[in-house]
Amino acid sequence: MKSKISAFVCISILLGISEFVYADNSDVSQKNYQNKTIFLDYASSWPANEQAAKKFNEVNKLYGNSSGMNQHAGDLFNLEAQSAQVLADKLRVKIGQIHFTSGATAANNVAILGVAYKYPKCHLITSKIEHKSVLHVFKHLEEQGYRVTYLDVDKQGHIDISQLEKSIQKDTKLISIQMFNSEIGTLQDLQKIGEIAKKHGILFHSDAAQSFCKYDIDVEKMNIDLLTVSGHKIGAPKGIGALYVRKFDDLQPIMFGSGDPLFPGTKPTASICAFAEAVKTFKIDKAKIERNYNILKTEISKIKDVYINSSTPSHVFSVSICGILLGDLKAGMFDYSFSSGCSCQTHSRSNVIEAIDPQAK
Repeated sequence: MKSKISAFVCISILLGISEFVYADNSDVSQKNYQNKTIFLDYASSWPANEQAAKKFNEVNKLYGNSSGMNQHAGDLFNLEAQSAQVLADKLRVKIGQIHFTSGATAANNVAILGVAYKYPKCHLITSKIEHKSVLHVFKHLEEQGYRVTYLDVDKQGHIDISQLEKSIQKDTKLISIQMFNSEIGTLQDLQKIGEIAKKHGILFHSDAAQSFCKYDIDVEKMNIDLLTVSGHKIGAPKGIGALYVRKFDDLQPIMFGSGDPLFPGTKPTASICAFAEAVKTFKIDKAKIERNYNILKTEISKIKDVYINSSTPSHVFSVSICGILLGDLKAGMFDYSFSSGCSCQTHSRSNVIEAIDPQAK
């Protein structure tokens, strides 16, 4: 980068959707927003899937609680089981290995803390570009006396496989590496990582919130023991996710109550059913994404002092703009809604951009 003042922008319109989604902000803030804003941030949350929304409304009208002891409870429990089967089939795993959570953040916490508490003060490995729901858990564990190695990444966001192997210690119990990065679109080689984890007898967790249903996931081939998935990234309601767990005994439960031993409590049956419906109906046009990605890359490459952070075609496209303050950028693009941050503003600093470009610190 030519300057440490560098605003970065992450655009995710699937790069293949010809019609923008408009959000009516008239009831939110007449003062700060225009009535129509073009939404370019599908990576943060996908617009509601029509079929999923319909299923949510249908199930939400039903009486009961799936944890109860009556016919209504039994009906809801069966709906949840059917939904779990949909996710299990998608991942080619057993239904009992699917645990519904309140979202990817909860799933990441249950997975990482579950392994850590099973093996007190053990050594753990992750990368510098993980989501905050992963990094903040590891930071917390460091404060509790755990040792954590944060792997470096190259300018494309890929971890160094050799550094991963060199980082392994006798008491390393978990490797947690995301499958796809939501800021710059990096797709990690989970098969190689999984092979290393299996060779050394280490549990392997991957945050696949951004890649579930968009990229093929084979937990057997990739040797994944724990996998986080999210609903609202594919059109389900916000507040629903799931954690795949190969073996329950690998985790120490961190929450207690009735029902699911890893994520107990009353289940949001309507959201669970909507999640399953979204999984069944979600589609993505990879060929169209690649074509439009290449067009966007060609045109942006012509602009001076704008650097492309995304290295391969995906539904995420990230750029850094030298010499531009975030406030000025957002003011000039007021009609567009996109993910953004700035290396010179602490409260919006991106750990991902800093990891791929040390000068951005």
